[in-house]
Amino acid sequence: MSASTPSERLYRYNVLFTDSESAWLDQLAEEIHAATGAKISRSEIVRAAIAGLRELHRLDPATVPKLNQCKSGAELAAVAYLAARHAASAKR
Repeated sequence: MSASTPSERLYRYNVLFTDSESAWLDQLAEEIHAATGAKISRSEIVRAAIAGLRELHRLDPATVPKLNQCKSGAELAAVAYLAARHAASAKR
């Protein structure tokens, strides 16, 4: 699963983050750099998160509630969290 392909055109959007969200993105980028030597941007992290949500949206609704039924960002986050927990437990 790739967040974007090299041939795909990128568009600029303004996205607002809270201080804690911005700090977390920076922390994750620093952890990735420390662990792998790779430098990754906030944009790459956000595109990867979108790719993950896209895959969740394609899953069987019997396994994971459909994202298009969520009524808030908090609800989307809860569904994504539950899907990640379900996937982790299925691997065991």
